This record gives sequence, C-alpha cells and structure tokens, in this order.
Amino acid sequence: MKTFLFQSYRHLRLEEGIKADSIAYYSVIPFCTVSEKAALPVQTVNMFYLLFLTCLTITTGHTLNTVYSWKQVEFKLPNDTVRNEYKASGDYIPENNVPLGLAVWHKKVFVTIPRWKKGVLATLNSFSMNDNEDSPVLTPYPDFEANNISSPDGLVNIFRVRIDACDRMWGLDTGVNDILGDSKVVRPITLVVIDLKTNMILRKYTLKDTDIKPDSFIADLVIDVAPEQCDKAYAYMSDLTAYGIVVYNWEKNDSWRINHHFFHFDPLNGNQLLAGDYNISGYNFQWTDGVFGMSLSPIYANGSRVLYFHSMSGITEFSVPTDILQDNKLKRSEVYNNFRIVGTKGPLTQGPSSIIDPETCINYFTQINRNGIACWDITTKLNPETFKLVAQDNTTLVFPQDIAIDNESGKLYVLSNNLQKFMQGSFDPLMTNFFITSTDLETLTLLCRCNATN
Repeated sequence: MKTFLFQSYRHLRLEEGIKADSIAYYSVIPFCTVSEKAALPVQTVNMFYLLFLTCLTITTGHTLNTVYSWKQVEFKLPNDTVRNEYKASGDYIPENNVPLGLAVWHKKVFVTIPRWKKGVLATLNSFSMNDNEDSPVLTPYPDFEANNISSPDGLVNIFRVRIDACDRMWGLDTGVNDILGDSKVVRPITLVVIDLKTNMILRKYTLKDTDIKPDSFIADLVIDVAPEQCDKAYAYMSDLTAYGIVVYNWEKNDSWRINHHFFHFDPLNGNQLLAGDYNISGYNFQWTDGVFGMSLSPIYANGSRVLYFHSMSGITEFSVPTDILQDNKLKRSEVYNNFRIVGTKGPLTQGPSSIIDPETCINYFTQINRNGIACWDITTKLNPETFKLVAQDNTTLVFPQDIAIDNESGKLYVLSNNLQKFMQGSFDPLMTNFFITSTDLETLTLLCRCNATN
C-alpha cells in the first residue's frame, strides 16, 4: 500500500479556477491510502486498456454479485416445535421481519430487523460468512434474551448499527414497537454499545430530554474514533423527523443536540421535481424525512474530520467539521456558520445511507429511486457530473437500504429489502425479497474515477 497526502484543497481548487470562499473551510485533504495500482499514473498500454474497459462498463451498468438472499428470514431456534409456538403466539410473524441495517466484522455479518409491525423475533442478529449458506439463518445478537422485548432490558427496535475502530458495535434503540400498527413506546431512545470480542453490552445511554423533541425519530448514526483513542469516541445521531443531530461523548458520557436548517428535507430540487416524491419499481409514495445519511471523512492532518450528511428526501450534500460538533460550549452562531453546502447530486438521487472508503476518499451512496449505488470522490467538487451511478440492478438493488465496507476483504456490501412492497402490503413470500450484494472496492474505485480519464 502507498500512503499519500493530497495537497491543500484550497490550492487544488484555485488551480481549477473555483472561488476560494466556497471551499475555505477545507484546509487539508485527509490521508487516503490506495493501492499501488490506483496511486501510480497510468503508464502502460495494458493499464490504460483496463481502465478504458472498466469505464466502458458504465454505459451498460455494473451489477453487484449476490452473496445472500431470502424470501423470508428465519431465526435459529432449538427446534420446529419452539418455532411453531412463537408463530402461534404471534411473537414471530415471518412476513413482518424485514432486514434493514447491515454491518460486517471479521467474517461476521450483522443484520437489523426493525419492529415495523408485530411479530419480529429479534431486532439485532448475526450470521457467519463461514456457514456458506445462500439464505443464512439469523442468530439473535448478542443473544435471544437481549432481544426479548418483554424483558426489562431487552432491545426493542434498532434500525442501523455501526462498528468502530475499537471493535465495538454501536446501535440506537428507538424504543418504539409496532411502528406501522399500534405504535407503542416501550422504552426511551437508548444508545447501545457492544464489545464484539466478548459479545457483552458495554454501555447503554438514554438520550436526555433536551436531545429530543416530541416528534423525534432518531435511527441512524456514525462513530468518530481513532483506533488508539477508544475513550475519545463520539457518536453523531440523526433525527430525521425533528431535523437535528445529537452528539454523544463517550468519555464524558454526555450528549447534546444541534439544530440547523440544513437538516430539513428539500421541498424542491432544481428541476421542479419534489425531493419527497419517490417512484420505486412501480410504487409511488411521499416522505418528508430530513437528515439521515451521514459519512465521515478520513482523519485530517490536524486530527479532525468532516461529517458529510444529506436528507433522506433531498439531493444536496452538506458538511460540517467534527470539532464544531464536539464542542458544546460554542455559541449557536459559531456552530451554525460552520456548516457548508458541498454540492448537489442531481435529480432522483435520494438515498438513506452513505459511507466513505478511507483508503480512497470515495463516498458511496445508496440510490433508492434508481435501484443502485452511486459514488463521489470527496477530493473533487460535487455536482451531477462527478456524482456517478456505478451499480444498478432492478432485481437485487431495489430499495438499497444500507451499505458497509469490509476493509479486510476489500469489498463493499449492500443490503436491499424491497421496502416499498412491505410499506404497501404487497410482499410475495414465494419471491426473493431481500438481498445482500457485494463487489470489490478496487473495481468501484476505477469506475468512480473514470471522470478523470473521460
């Protein structure tokens, strides 16, 4: 591997004739490590030909490999008798179990199943890649009792989980059961942190009254921590319905809320198309969801990072330095004025999840209106030309919900769940509804950087 530091972003952009004022908040581009192949200039005919062929595939679309798929998910239970008892009692209604969140750690895959409706047996689950199953049976994680909604300390409803550099899993329990039915608040919103090496819950932190609003729904999060500074961790949690971000400080075991109008949904985009209007494989619906997708830049030379974020119902990307989020003593105006508009992604680019590959500084986005995955190199200006659709499939990438990077294998994983069918009650249990797909990051890197060669 070769490590290199990009030159000052201000200097880079000035060379391209872009006004310095629009990018002055970036002082240094973060360290990004790339393979020797990606870092070296294209000097040989063979490499040029490979890059040409790779770029050419964009015109026909790149398809990810299907790694796992399910018609309905099954859980690991002692025997069929126990399974039938759960079904008879209504504790397990197979068609109500829809996977949504995804994380990968050391050949282990974690899948969340929100309690949209009754009958979800476990909201946090895992399976091993070593099982070599096409449709793996899910094992409640860290165990079945921890997912028992009737237990005083049981997990209720987790949408997404994130794994930090210290081998800890972070998840946000919304505490609400049967969201689409007889919605009931079982417990307050709680941040849950699990040691993946011991499978023990390290901490549960209940958000403060000042962190939330009456209409808050906080489900997504990103974790900011360096591997050698595990006690200096921060979690940034997005409130998609009350339009805010909650910051949690692990060391101080404290939290605070940040408000900004950039957290709201886009009422319109530049083409007079409603950003809250969705058309997914023949299903039409409207959402007003605000800030949801968040991603962290690699660490800058000064030790800071940038948080990139966007609204679920929006096509604009925004950013803020993380040191601004971490300082809860700043005046409100100081915080407000450090938020920036990064750029627009273009029509129909709404999506719930994003993640930055620290090796290449490429940000990947799920694209639910386009049944695909898009990318953007954060060292370049963001616009519809640099925001590229690099994977698309009208079967395996319908409603791509979550995205994960496994640096060990050099792969990107995507979970798609046909949520539009579930929301409108048209799931067919005889058809394959849920997919986890994957591809090599090296291939995606070439596709994302084809702009530089075209």
